[in-house]
Amino acid sequence: ATEYDLDKLRVKMIAEVTADDRIAAARKVFRTKCFTTRQIRALTELFLNDEGKYKFLDAAYPFVSDSQQFRSLGSILKEDYYIKRFNAMIRL
Repeated sequence: ATEYDLDKLRVKMIAEVTADDRIAAARKVFRTKCFTTRQIRALTELFLNDEGKYKFLDAAYPFVSDSQQFRSLGSILKEDYYIKRFNAMIRL
């Protein structure tokens, strides 16, 4: 995905009200574009809590072009529960 694609997705996600709707909007774009870990990190800022961030990261993981870097996103999460789930997801 280009920076333009990232910006378009960010606008679509901001237009949604709930975290689940934002994730659904992202999933539609993920079907056609791969994003970098850096781009996914930027999009996680649209989620207010760890639950939303984790759900978004879970949805994004299969569509990241640099999956070896994805583990660095664990630092975004603060709650132990979601940190453990994230680590299990990426098989740490």
